[in-house]
Amino acid sequence: MTRPHLIAKLIFFAIGVCLVIYILDYIYSFSFNYSAAIFKKAGISPLFITAAVGIVPLAASLILLFWSERLARLLTDPDAPGCEKVDGYQSTAAFRSIACFCGLLILYTPVSHLIGGIPAVITGPNILSYLTFEGQSSLLSAKSLTRIFVGLTKGVIGLYLAFGAPHYVRWQTKLAIQTNGAKP
Repeated sequence: MTRPHLIAKLIFFAIGVCLVIYILDYIYSFSFNYSAAIFKKAGISPLFITAAVGIVPLAASLILLFWSERLARLLTDPDAPGCEKVDGYQSTAAFRSIACFCGLLILYTPVSHLIGGIPAVITGPNILSYLTFEGQSSLLSAKSLTRIFVGLTKGVIGLYLAFGAPHYVRWQTKLAIQTNGAKP
């Protein structure tokens, strides 16, 4: 594998991670916007709208994360003469550094909200006032559960990537060694 081929695969990996986060943000924002009168009057199912708009980024992210080899071969020649060959160690280091960077970018928002919310909870006179909305408990509403699900999923993905995505990087390195005959 040559250096341009590796860079193309790294860019596809980063775009795929961004699309996964976009899908999670879309699910989160859709849960808040579904109560609009347009959807209720039209009788459109929220599952249909989510599937119709979310399936394209989901398919694109899966292709970019798991089947980017063919796309990278279309853009760059993995056996181009004059290009520097990349061994397995360089490939592993490059994928791990991109994964750590993406993980830190994903974790930035939840951690900043957590740190910013701690003083509000500590100084607030009644902690239950943060869990209610207009006198009704909003802890177990669909919007709150969606927010919790999206936040936890982003946190898990962010931590996995911040730790270097070991299984994914190992799989990509084995794939590069098998397809291109690079040194381990």
